[in-house]
Amino acid sequence: MAHHDDALSSLAFLYLTFSHATDGSLSMEEMRTLAEKLEGWAPDADLVEIGKVIKGAVAEYKQIPAGQQLATARQKAAGLASFADAGARTRIVDELESIAGADGEVSEGERAFIEELKAQFAQ
Repeated sequence: MAHHDDALSSLAFLYLTFSHATDGSLSMEEMRTLAEKLEGWAPDADLVEIGKVIKGAVAEYKQIPAGQQLATARQKAAGLASFADAGARTRIVDELESIAGADGEVSEGERAFIEELKAQFAQ
């Protein structure tokens, strides 16, 4: 995927925000799944690098007012969609579904965000 570091940062923010802002919690299972999914996009990166990307996403997330976090995630998703091919878009949606289900239940907020993203990516 082009713009590799930016894309990974955007993905980390999208996945993190999705995990937390949709249901107000981020379980260890969700966090582990999130890290695994990011590793898949950057097979040459080690865990320390992935950790840094996630820490950066957490720092960015905390600086954004609560009501604007999902809107920011949508902007990042739009940026990813602009250069991700259909396969990558499908993979992002699939991975969000995996992260959502990692804690054993998919909340209404998680489901709604995934549906919205599918529609955005289909354009």
